[in-house]
Amino acid sequence: MGHHHLTRRDILRSIPLIGSGSLLLPMRGQKPDTSAPAVIRGAIRERSTGKPVPAKIRVVETNTNQVYMPASSIKTMPDRRHYFYARGQYEVAVPAGRYRIEAVRGLAHEVAEGYTEVGSGITHQVDLDIAPLLDLKAEGWYSGNTHTHYHLQIDENPDDRIRMVPPAEDLDVSVLSYLIRTDSPYITNRYPVGRLPQFSRDGSIMDMGEEARNNKAFTDFGYGHVLFLNIPRSIEPVSTGLLSKDGKAPDYPTLSTLCQQARDLGGTTVWCHNGSGMESPVAASLGLMNAYNLADGLAADYSRYYALLNCGLPIAASSGTDWWIYDHNRVYVQVEGQFSYDTWIAGLRAGRTFVTNGPLVRFTVDGKGPGATVSPAKGVVQVRAEVTSRIPFDRLEIVRDGEVIADQPSVQGRHVKLEREIAVDEGGWIAARVSGAAKTYAGYPVFAHSSPVYLRVEGTGFRKAVAVGAFMDEIERSKRSIHKTFRFESDRQRALAVGKFEEGRRAFAKLLA
Repeated sequence: MGHHHLTRRDILRSIPLIGSGSLLLPMRGQKPDTSAPAVIRGAIRERSTGKPVPAKIRVVETNTNQVYMPASSIKTMPDRRHYFYARGQYEVAVPAGRYRIEAVRGLAHEVAEGYTEVGSGITHQVDLDIAPLLDLKAEGWYSGNTHTHYHLQIDENPDDRIRMVPPAEDLDVSVLSYLIRTDSPYITNRYPVGRLPQFSRDGSIMDMGEEARNNKAFTDFGYGHVLFLNIPRSIEPVSTGLLSKDGKAPDYPTLSTLCQQARDLGGTTVWCHNGSGMESPVAASLGLMNAYNLADGLAADYSRYYALLNCGLPIAASSGTDWWIYDHNRVYVQVEGQFSYDTWIAGLRAGRTFVTNGPLVRFTVDGKGPGATVSPAKGVVQVRAEVTSRIPFDRLEIVRDGEVIADQPSVQGRHVKLEREIAVDEGGWIAARVSGAAKTYAGYPVFAHSSPVYLRVEGTGFRKAVAVGAFMDEIERSKRSIHKTFRFESDRQRALAVGKFEEGRRAFAKLLA
């Protein structure tokens, strides 16, 4: 995953100390206020309906910028404990002072703010009404996080966390991922692989999937990391080589072999971390990659994704948060018919998606959305794209075969609309993406990207020979590396692993035909 894993001491230092008789003391090691605390409490409501809704809350003393939280609350992850989660109402004990209270709910709502000045021993009511930013559900779009883990060092009940966090983040689908990283303890590994109806009653569908992994070194993704969604049982081995329980298992089987097992079980395969790992092109060429996670645990990098698309391989864009540190990364999926996990998975596999950590994208080519195929009749297509965001962004770009062919700056970083007629004389793909210098509170660049609309023009090709050839060369280098440095229990295992890569190389060669 490539993250720094916090020690238990680091985590405990980041949690506010609780004094006798106090609801809460300030963070960052400040001494407790010995006077009777004030209390700020309030309701959290959806403005359009007046109904209570879960959200994440931030209470800040405006003079000192000190953050206050209830002692027993579920908080955002340890190195970024800026918010706590609340279900319909909140209550915080604070010293006398002036305060700003903020409620954040997913990406499709405005931030709700309230202000108050409190004195010791006094209770103040600050209700927060959260206004919708964009009603994507009315257009059939439902959000999801395909990749989540929690480590054992989180000092809270994991049941409470997975019940609280996804609804408060306004996620319609949340997939936990079973994984093995040597002997590292993950509290999410306590749940059985498969759907989790007992945690799907508060507004988010919960599924327990798997992350199968191989690393050549702890900073080298080896074969890569891949997610299996919607599987009825675990697929073994979960980790090979360096990441196995004792760190001594062979680098076998390859991930493509496990992807085949997932497909046989009716599962959906999503490659992790911007396509990192030497086996991602192999899985893609063999039709074993249903979606491609951009920016789950890393900043978004499109280069490898574009190269696969330029080979003519239809692969949906997806995203997730990995350790829930980057907790706004998500994929929006447009479903057909009534929303359910099955219709959401079907939309993901069909490429009716966009990924984002803030901007909300609507994009069509000749009236058809992401995942569709368009055959221009008169050598032109009509492109329409619109972006709305509560997080500032700079511009909207239209990308064809990896190159920007049109762009439009945002209006005050919040909205942009683009309509262009684009000449098309050969096949390929076209997509919308958002760029900008702004960063999220987690320190990552704001991004958004649609899955492609595929262009097919009679009498022309839609694959780039240079992209296909580059992957064939890469696979040859991978084969040599496997022979030289990967560990196997027998020559047969080595031959089978190299054979899987050779199978992928032959699949790319067929694309050139």
